[in-house]
Amino acid sequence: MKIKSISGAVCAPKGFLAAGVRAGIKKTQKRDVALIVSQKPCVVAAVFTSNCVKAAPVVFGLQQVRRSPIHGVFTNSGNANACTGATGLRNAGRTAGMVSRLFDRTFGTRGSKFLVCSTGRIGVQLPMPKIAEAIPEAIRSLSVRGGDRAALAMMTSDTFGKKAAVEFRVGGRRVRIGGVAKGAGMIHPRMNPRGLPLPARPRPSAGGRRGGHATMLCTLTTDAIIGRGLLQKCLVGAVERSFNSISVDGDTSTNDTVFLLANGEAGNPPIHPGSAGHRIFQKALDQVALQLAQLIVRDGEGMSRFVTVRVRGCRSSGDAEKMGRAVINSMLVKSAWSGGDPNWGRVMDAMGYAGAAFRQDHVRIWYNDRLLVRKGREIGRMLPAVKKIVKRPSFQVTIDAGSGRYCRTFYTTDLTEKYVALNKTE
Repeated sequence: MKIKSISGAVCAPKGFLAAGVRAGIKKTQKRDVALIVSQKPCVVAAVFTSNCVKAAPVVFGLQQVRRSPIHGVFTNSGNANACTGATGLRNAGRTAGMVSRLFDRTFGTRGSKFLVCSTGRIGVQLPMPKIAEAIPEAIRSLSVRGGDRAALAMMTSDTFGKKAAVEFRVGGRRVRIGGVAKGAGMIHPRMNPRGLPLPARPRPSAGGRRGGHATMLCTLTTDAIIGRGLLQKCLVGAVERSFNSISVDGDTSTNDTVFLLANGEAGNPPIHPGSAGHRIFQKALDQVALQLAQLIVRDGEGMSRFVTVRVRGCRSSGDAEKMGRAVINSMLVKSAWSGGDPNWGRVMDAMGYAGAAFRQDHVRIWYNDRLLVRKGREIGRMLPAVKKIVKRPSFQVTIDAGSGRYCRTFYTTDLTEKYVALNKTE
């Protein structure tokens, strides 16, 4: 099952176009409106934030996503349209309606439907005149080369656009998956298809005019022929192993969303559950999602270290998740990493309050390939070598709880003074 990385982002799959233009939502001169469309209607799969405080585009998406077919996704940056009440929800619907009507006139379709995403300041109403003025330009700018511009238009505090695409074969036909994503701060996605609150979830982000920047957004595209039910199942699995396994600052956004659109233009034999086509499609989707998720972590606000945390030897998958999340969200652990200090005691402490069952005298901890902790105690002679590892821009921490067979991998950053400076109240 060969999977090849290619260029083109969301426009790599056949039949997709994209654009990124400036509406003037941001105070800068940067692009702030992205439009991704398929010339043929798509089946769609989606996951949404589990935060109880949901932005208007999330509420709108939850209402619309089951009403396939969908023709595309409109995204604005610079304004989250979160904590904006009934007016914000109407504006999300108005935006989708304006895009739909102009798309129908331009492409000769009827009754097209669009989804919307927003990212930026919480608690501020969308500037609808600017959005209305930008939509015709976005339609005119649609291009098979527009994926890069769409990725740039989605950014808020990001320093670069996130994009990926792959190619593989199903039944002898070439199939592609592409994607664009954004995110740098307020990153601890915990998404599911219905946006349901999850147990032990992070604290919700508050609204207000000076609310924080939201969020983690991703649009994925494919030209595969695949049913909606299987597409949704594939997306949930890929998201759990990628976007739901990253954290920058432990804050789950009001707007986190991933859409996956499939237009069937590849002409492959339909992908059925359990088939060889299903297996390679899942593997390719996992690859694209994980690449985008890791790019978000590498662009984390103020970060100086990219850290992979692998938890294994747990009694249940739930214990592995609890333990991993406790470690990657510990401010003490992340601060130590920022200083180039392994401080394994802080890692043990986070494991201990995670609510997972284990015995501390069974714990082993590695930094890359160096075993520093055995039977819950430090191997002193290894400390100098481990200190050098933690000063690197990228390293792995492997935690073996010694209690079972379940494992989970997470990706996170350190915590620096620059992060604090970037997130001071204006």
